[in-house]
Amino acid sequence: MDAVTLINQNLNIDMLLEHYNFDGIKDDGEMIRACCKLHGGNNPTAFVINRESGLWYCHTNCGGGDVYTLVQKMEKVDFSSAVRWLANLFGIDITNLRINERQEVYLKDIKNFILMMRKHKQKELVAFYINEPIKEVIAYRKFKEETLNNFGVGYVKNVKLKKKDGKEYCLTNRLVFPIIFKNIQVGISFRRTKTKDIPKWSHQPANVETGDYLYNYDATLGKDTIVICEGITDVLAFYEVGIVAVATFGAHITDAQYKMILKTGCSNIVLAFDGDSAGREITKKAIGYVDNGKKIKGIFEHKANLSIISFNEGEDPESIEREELMKRYESRKKL
Repeated sequence: MDAVTLINQNLNIDMLLEHYNFDGIKDDGEMIRACCKLHGGNNPTAFVINRESGLWYCHTNCGGGDVYTLVQKMEKVDFSSAVRWLANLFGIDITNLRINERQEVYLKDIKNFILMMRKHKQKELVAFYINEPIKEVIAYRKFKEETLNNFGVGYVKNVKLKKKDGKEYCLTNRLVFPIIFKNIQVGISFRRTKTKDIPKWSHQPANVETGDYLYNYDATLGKDTIVICEGITDVLAFYEVGIVAVATFGAHITDAQYKMILKTGCSNIVLAFDGDSAGREITKKAIGYVDNGKKIKGIFEHKANLSIISFNEGEDPESIEREELMKRYESRKKL
């Protein structure tokens, strides 16, 4: 028997996690979940490790592997040193055993586990929060304080974030718009407060796919009519006139967003995209159009009762007065 096989037969994952002071540890059947110590995160569902096999995966950006990979990353050592380190931690004598490289079948198991976790990640909702204190916002543009409170709008002076490659960067003077989906805060949209700051919007965590969500989606469940618009603040504007709206985070409707809207079972869909070329283009794709004499079917055609709220060039739902927004909603063009 070689050293790796002996260690694998005597794994003590609880001891390993305790040694590295993993926080937020929670048993989830065969799996153990915790905050990831590799990147210092505070999400108690980000890191998952199999108690029996020792295979692990970080849903943020640390990748995955086996217990030896984990020790290599934590201790910054090579494979052989990681094997000796684990033997010492678990009290296993490997003095007379060879340290063989992991067998191909074992490496294949690791690869398959990581692939499985990546696929599962698409379905699993992982909560996202920041460590910096968020101040309450009571005034922003023309929005009512009650509206800002309802959507949890906040302000952060400075916030450290991570890019997809793991490198840190800092944003300053940002409004905070939580992205809530199925009662879980899956992300945050940070909006600049100063025109010179770049970017205008930053969606976090870095690996969040906004096309997988609709802003304010939870509020649409059970509603007969849903308004679809582009931006977060457009949703807030509709809220102030008593209308439920969702935002697509831009002039597009992804396949995931399309399916989510249909799953609500709503009978009426109202399109309220911006008054510009991009807004008009996505509206065409939603309702259908004629191209060189050929009828192109819209993605929502025959799926619900469709109507359109028109905006002049450069206008969007938030930029016009609330009374005017309500008038346009009431006089919307029904198809």
